[in-house]
Amino acid sequence: MKRVAVYGKGGIGKSTISSNLTAALSDNGVKVLQIGCDPKHDSTRLLTDGLRQETVLEYLKEVPETHRKLDDVVEEGYKGCLCVEAGGPEPGIGCAGRGIISAFELLDQLGVDSIPLDLILYDVLGDVVCGGFAVPLRNSYADTVYIVTSGEFMSIYAANNILRGTANYNPDRIGGLIFNSRGDPEEKLRVERFSKAVNIPIVAEFSRSREFLEAEQIRKTVVEAYPDSVITKSFRNLAKTVMKDEKHTANYLSESELENVVLGRSVTIEKIQKKQDAIVAKEKKRYSSRNVHRKEILHGCAFSGASSVTSSITDLMTILHSPKSCAQFAFQMVTNSVRRSFVTSTTPLSAFADPCVQCTDMSESTMIFGGTDVLEGNIRSAIADGNKHIAIISSCPSGIIGDDVGQVIDRLKGEFPDVLLIDLREDGNLRGDFMQGVIDASLGLIRSTAVKNLKKTDSVNLIGYKTLATNSTTNVENARTILNRMDISINCTAVGNTDVEDLKNITAAKLNIQLYPDRFAFMLRDFLVDEYGMECAKNIIRPGLNETKKWVMEIGKHFGKEDKAKDVVKDIELEYNSLISSLKPKLKGRSIYLAATHKDINWIMEVIHKCEMDLRNAVILDFTDHCKDYDLDVDYPVTICSRNDIDKLKNDIISNDPDVLISTYPMNLGIRAEECFIPVAPDVGPYSGPELARSWVTKLQAPKEEGWRKDVVRK
Repeated sequence: MKRVAVYGKGGIGKSTISSNLTAALSDNGVKVLQIGCDPKHDSTRLLTDGLRQETVLEYLKEVPETHRKLDDVVEEGYKGCLCVEAGGPEPGIGCAGRGIISAFELLDQLGVDSIPLDLILYDVLGDVVCGGFAVPLRNSYADTVYIVTSGEFMSIYAANNILRGTANYNPDRIGGLIFNSRGDPEEKLRVERFSKAVNIPIVAEFSRSREFLEAEQIRKTVVEAYPDSVITKSFRNLAKTVMKDEKHTANYLSESELENVVLGRSVTIEKIQKKQDAIVAKEKKRYSSRNVHRKEILHGCAFSGASSVTSSITDLMTILHSPKSCAQFAFQMVTNSVRRSFVTSTTPLSAFADPCVQCTDMSESTMIFGGTDVLEGNIRSAIADGNKHIAIISSCPSGIIGDDVGQVIDRLKGEFPDVLLIDLREDGNLRGDFMQGVIDASLGLIRSTAVKNLKKTDSVNLIGYKTLATNSTTNVENARTILNRMDISINCTAVGNTDVEDLKNITAAKLNIQLYPDRFAFMLRDFLVDEYGMECAKNIIRPGLNETKKWVMEIGKHFGKEDKAKDVVKDIELEYNSLISSLKPKLKGRSIYLAATHKDINWIMEVIHKCEMDLRNAVILDFTDHCKDYDLDVDYPVTICSRNDIDKLKNDIISNDPDVLISTYPMNLGIRAEECFIPVAPDVGPYSGPELARSWVTKLQAPKEEGWRKDVVRK
């Protein structure tokens, strides 16, 4: 069985050529199946007396899988030829290319290969050979490709693109060019020049004729309506050429070569020097994650990152415009933090215990026909249920098919002015990694809610809140305890574990303080400075005694409460020294080796020195963690280790043979050292160091052999 694909620019007449070719082949007794691969679904109508047959995609959308039959989408036409229309979505909605793929898959599932055929003819749109419309070019479908073109430049341009697309698969499958004249006296010369340049022959030529129009008016092909005409003779000759099946290699031209060959002129690219006083549009600042900024491999997707933020806002509903699988992945991220809290005995985010999340359940049908109607229905349903604040997050499929999410939201905003609808267009990972989604959602929520220039109160915003960290709630409470002693309140935790009202009032705080020294917190700080003119503290709420003293004294000075800040610091120092006095006798003189992946180690070095431990070395591995984007102050001597020095580092640890090895990740060196780990998100506050040191003591005091082994009765 032969498989032939007829490609051409939209409106060039390829469907007319294809249906007349099918008719000519059928006259010769060839059993042909013509498959129209154009969303207009008009490829076969001249073969079926103008019948508007059901398309494969309509059938796929409306008929359950268990009720589908091949006969329902295959119509018999002229002289026993068979006709199928793939169909497609409404113009401007969904993905027609994906529709072609789905239509072909359904035909395969229904057993189209079981029909006794001599030839399958695919009539394919070829303006842009995207992945969907390129399906017939794949080796498992078309054996031979014919390209319909006129002498117009854009038609030849499309033909050149089709040759380029064919070359990406098996290039030796071009049957030839079919010249369908528009009546321009110079166009034949252009097509001939192109044919010669790409070394592909013109296998058929059709002149402009009223016979095409007259035959179409009676819903017939020229071959059927005028069997003895000159045009019909040309189609019969083309049918013989197709059955002879001579093939040529898909050569193609560069754009400049194409201009030169077809139009007889070369393309000159001129550089235009702009005047110094010209107005140049300022590029909008991008607040990016590390992965996006450095173009690294993405860690997670922006869709799930954004949902982790919106799900943490107690009175905000999240609509995930996505398939169920994407929503499940995002949902698991937040519920896992609740489950981890039971193990770590921490306080989970209350919103995560029962997140208000809804999914539009994008399906194969949605991908083809578009998902805006489904999205609008979900938003309307959420509003009808009484939700006043709704964030809409888009996934990869939505972005790929080009769903106009913004148009839906803008229309509903006008209809429901009392409902806050927040458009978070992440399009899955098209925007970036998980952290990019966290940044985008945080900035998007603030932009959509914050009231500018509110009257300042004696309060601060804690920025850079980690929604998924199990100790985030505890860290905020630790900071709140200290701030309350200075009569300073927390205005908003940005962005997470808060509500929409607090986000509206975010500009009422006199100062922003970073909760963590990571890129997210720095991006949020810059955003609040750039767009809202807010002040930010220099010091970050980092773990350790000295770091705590720094930010407490800075806040006290900023609010004119230095005396209260000094009292707080004095009490903290007393408690800290008390903890150290209980640990020092058990740790003094014990050897320790530190290998961290970031610079936020002052709090660990601090407790090591205060307990007078024997520090063999302190190394920072300079190749992973988020903290290394910023030059944090390290108050102690350290060694920087690059990726290339890992073996040297391991040998150094082994030769030093420490009692305790502290690292970010397991080293698995097979040495006697008690291995302890640095928390990825440590508790912020003055007592983090002593708490970590207590785990070293526990490990050092534990027996080397498990006690239960002595209780085993040996026979």
